[in-house]
Amino acid sequence: MSKIKPRTIEVDIYDQKYSIVLKSSLAEAEVRELAEEIDVRMRNIASQANTPDSLRVAILTALHLAQEYRELQRNCEQKTDEWSRALEQVLRK
Repeated sequence: MSKIKPRTIEVDIYDQKYSIVLKSSLAEAEVRELAEEIDVRMRNIASQANTPDSLRVAILTALHLAQEYRELQRNCEQKTDEWSRALEQVLRK
């Protein structure tokens, strides 16, 4: 098994440059897409919150993402439960 060599890429998020060290096989293009998505979300939140404070915008963005993640987790758990019950019903027949 080959060891993945760490590599560094530069991304811009909310007018700040960040050096990201990739230590996995995650594609650089995917990291750039994620950075772009974060940038867009931060700009949208900044315009709604009427604040130039980048830390506040970053925290609000993180909270929005955490909420979305939690909702996705709940939806997945509900679907898994539904599928498990359906499978159990099929197997009982």
